[in-house]
Amino acid sequence: MFVQLTTCFVLINSKYINQGLNLDHFDITKSGNLFTFLFFGLISALTFVNLFFSKKLRHSSVLILLITSLIGLIMVLFVNYVSMKGEKVIFSSLYIFLALFALYSLLTLLFSRSKKIHLFSNVVSTLFVFLFITIIIFLQIYNFKDDTDIFSNGLQDPADAGIIFGAAVWGGNRPSPVLRERINKGYEIFKKGLIRNIVLTGGGSPNELTEADVARNELIKYGIPKDLLIVENTSSSTMEQLLFVRDNLYVVNNWKKVILISDFYHLYRITEICKFNNMNSDAISSDTPLSPNAGILFSFKETFAVLMFWVFGYG
Repeated sequence: MFVQLTTCFVLINSKYINQGLNLDHFDITKSGNLFTFLFFGLISALTFVNLFFSKKLRHSSVLILLITSLIGLIMVLFVNYVSMKGEKVIFSSLYIFLALFALYSLLTLLFSRSKKIHLFSNVVSTLFVFLFITIIIFLQIYNFKDDTDIFSNGLQDPADAGIIFGAAVWGGNRPSPVLRERINKGYEIFKKGLIRNIVLTGGGSPNELTEADVARNELIKYGIPKDLLIVENTSSSTMEQLLFVRDNLYVVNNWKKVILISDFYHLYRITEICKFNNMNSDAISSDTPLSPNAGILFSFKETFAVLMFWVFGYG
């Protein structure tokens, strides 16, 4: 139980540190926080009941749970230690699986006559639980509905800014088709009077213009005044881009609302990050044409990104 509570504290603390916040900003109603507290509350309650009210609990079962909890804590520490995104995804997925395995095992022990953990069957069952959770999140991402309809009547007050999230730049400092569609959508909603400014985000590779600068150049060609374009050109992740907006624009300028502009599969995670950071936002999808297979693939990748954000605060 001590190991699980330690893991809970490390997770919550890491989640805030990773977003440049301290625990003074803690809010139990945030999606990830509520999930974490419910999960570890259930784990702690089941551990207490099994240890102190199950007289036939086998020592092997206790040992398996202890080892699982220790490895889980190590995985959490690894997630915060490694820097490569791929490594973070692997360690975070392993931690989530181990945490689900511990919860499932505690539940089966509570109702089992043998009070023994059946390792193979529990691992297989946990895999199905993990798959079920990922499918639920995947469906939320794939079926995400943006806020275009809110602005269809033209009665909404303009947002303080639209945020165009960066995407790949092609040779010759040209926007890729994905970035082009995001730029076009930003221009479209600006011309409709839905936003007052446009924030352009995204870093780049050496010897080429950044994603943000390429987007800025395109919008200047479209006729957008330079003084209404705000550039953030050093970031390498969605989280970095949103934290820049939060710390340098949203809070400083007392903004009331921003409009998030990206592809549909990206918007669910962005809105979750904004909610956690108390940034009022609406989301409008770009018109990037995607085949059904591409939409499924990108939404599947986003599923793990959303899980990482909810559990660890990475985005």
